[in-house]
Amino acid sequence: FVGSESFLLANMRDGGAGTISATANVNPAAIHELYAQCTRNQTSDIGPQTSELEALQAQLNVVREVFSNKKFPSMIAALKQAIAIYRNDPEWARVRPLVELTTEQARSLREELKAIGFAMIGIRRN
Repeated sequence: FVGSESFLLANMRDGGAGTISATANVNPAAIHELYAQCTRNQTSDIGPQTSELEALQAQLNVVREVFSNKKFPSMIAALKQAIAIYRNDPEWARVRPLVELTTEQARSLREELKAIGFAMIGIRRN
């Protein structure tokens, strides 16, 4: 397992098992999609670069970059703020003992997530 979904595709190509990532709490469907595509392709070789897998990884990286932006006090604070935004529940923004995002940082996070078309969607089960 890798500790960031930014390395998920490379990890899967090297025979890894997946990722344990903080952003999986807000972006599980997209992370699972790349994982599922890789595991479906394991009967064939996922080693060669494929545009679909690379595109999924690139999308994960864009989301990760928003949450890990150094202008926020911590990634955890940004993740919890996103949950507060998408659930319309300000209680989620509490991060004691960490530092919460300021009003300006929360607005900036909301705008950045909107700009990349982010939606907090869970994994769909068939």
